[in-house]
Amino acid sequence: MGKILRGRRAMWLTFDNKEYTCLGKDSDDLSIDTNPDTETIKNVQGETTFVNNGYTPSMSNEYIAREEDAIYEPIQYIADNLAVDDEHTSATMIVATLDIEVKDTGTTTATGTGYSVPVKIVVDNDGGSTSGYAIPFTINEDGNRTQGSVSVANKVPTFTAGGASGTPVQSEAGKSLSD
Repeated sequence: MGKILRGRRAMWLTFDNKEYTCLGKDSDDLSIDTNPDTETIKNVQGETTFVNNGYTPSMSNEYIAREEDAIYEPIQYIADNLAVDDEHTSATMIVATLDIEVKDTGTTTATGTGYSVPVKIVVDNDGGSTSGYAIPFTINEDGNRTQGSVSVANKVPTFTAGGASGTPVQSEAGKSLSD
């Protein structure tokens, strides 16, 4: 019991739904910005109403390029060609909270819950300092999150769709996230 170590919350990116890269290798902070669309309205009677219109999640990733990473070539292609088309910028992200830190999944199988979500990739710049060639990019969610379970063996994630109770998880708009 106690606090959950940051290394238990892991994020992977794939362009082909076969080869994954775990994000955050060169980062000491990696967070998904939920970007809530909210407003507080005060009417003429003095009543205050809070409205949450939903979220537009995104995440900035300070990526240091590695030739062995499955995402390197697609990210490099986007940077070199300033690609905006779906064929080159569409990817899938898996996010999970595991029972052990992701660094230990090379020798031990981890399990947890999380979600898979279609995303679009936008390269922010390329170059960086002498510490390594950087291609920072932003991940923008581009569809509904599908809730499910995640297992990680030999540092490779496997996502299985389905809520803990076996029923579809609902989004704030009432649409099934597992559709």
